[in-house]
Amino acid sequence: MNHQLPIHDEKEAAFNKLYHAYWEFLFRLACKKTGSTEDAYDIVHDLFADIWKNFHTLPPSGSERPYLVAALYHKVFNYFRSKGLQEKHYKSFEAFLVQQSPANEYHATEEEKEKWANIDEAISTAITGMPGKMRDIFIRNVYQEQSIDRIAGDLLLSKQTVKNQLQLASKRLRVAFKRVYMFLTFW
Repeated sequence: MNHQLPIHDEKEAAFNKLYHAYWEFLFRLACKKTGSTEDAYDIVHDLFADIWKNFHTLPPSGSERPYLVAALYHKVFNYFRSKGLQEKHYKSFEAFLVQQSPANEYHATEEEKEKWANIDEAISTAITGMPGKMRDIFIRNVYQEQSIDRIAGDLLLSKQTVKNQLQLASKRLRVAFKRVYMFLTFW
């Protein structure tokens, strides 16, 4: 009786072996390069998703580590390039908002007032849609101008947790700004 695994099962077993052997190493390396555990997790996840799709192109056993490190660096490079483009568009949107802002709301046209109402609504919706702890941290930092140290002390959290929550809140606001920007651009 032949006890060979079908080809798909062999691929899955080999992939799992590779994943378990290198996931933690690659994750730590990505954390070190990005400074964000959340982004590092996403990058390593994407890397292994690509490896699964192209498993047949992997180098022979024994030379995976240099290949994986190079592939990870490529992913990290793309992450920073993408992040730079997002920041560039975010700054463009801020400039757009400043440019569109009426000097005096009494002299603003109805169309301008409606645009600003849409922007205010999008921001308000994004903030109220945040989880409670994130919203509290964001409001304390942005509206009450509390420092990360003070927020961490008041809420008995680590500074890194506060920073992470602010970063997530900023991502949510960027998504809301993007939606409004697209709406106003095509309006």
